[in-house]
Amino acid sequence: MSAEPRRPSGGASSDGRASKPPSPNRAMLVAAVAVIVVVAVSMAGGALFFATALPLPQATPVPNLLGDTVPLKQADHVQTAAQLDLVPGLPPAGGPHFAQPERPGIFTAPVEDGRAIHSLEHGIVWISYRADLIAPADLEVLRQVAAAHPRDVLLSPRPANAGPAAITSWGRRLNLTAPISMMAVESFVVANVDKSPEPGVR
Repeated sequence: MSAEPRRPSGGASSDGRASKPPSPNRAMLVAAVAVIVVVAVSMAGGALFFATALPLPQATPVPNLLGDTVPLKQADHVQTAAQLDLVPGLPPAGGPHFAQPERPGIFTAPVEDGRAIHSLEHGIVWISYRADLIAPADLEVLRQVAAAHPRDVLLSPRPANAGPAAITSWGRRLNLTAPISMMAVESFVVANVDKSPEPGVR
């Protein structure tokens, strides 16, 4: 009866060949990769924390507004015209106003001051005029500008104005005299539109 062959000692494989111990170079490579991963994760976490701690970038500065500065009272909602902040002979440029704004567009009849002021708060530019004082050619200039900005300009007669026309935005007013310059009116609209407490609301 023949003797059973002996199995190789010391971690032999199933086919009888002895398995090789891990290479020292391979072990060092695995350890180095582990260290790099740990360092990279730590740095990423630190970079994230550092980025979130930085202040937000400042918004683009608002360009210079046109027209005279008009001091305003608190922009509260009121119920009656007597509660508005009105200066005789001048269209209002802000302050207390009605709860319902006026839509932009070209009007041939006067609009309520309280509603127009609310529109100014939304960034709309209001052009008002005295129908009995303005020249037809000047009124056509105002209509052309208003037509070019249908979402941003409110044009209406205002019998309480002392002069032929005026253009207002929130906190700004420019009185217009004949002959009215289309460039002056257009420049006011472009510079002042949506420079208000609630810009872009339509």
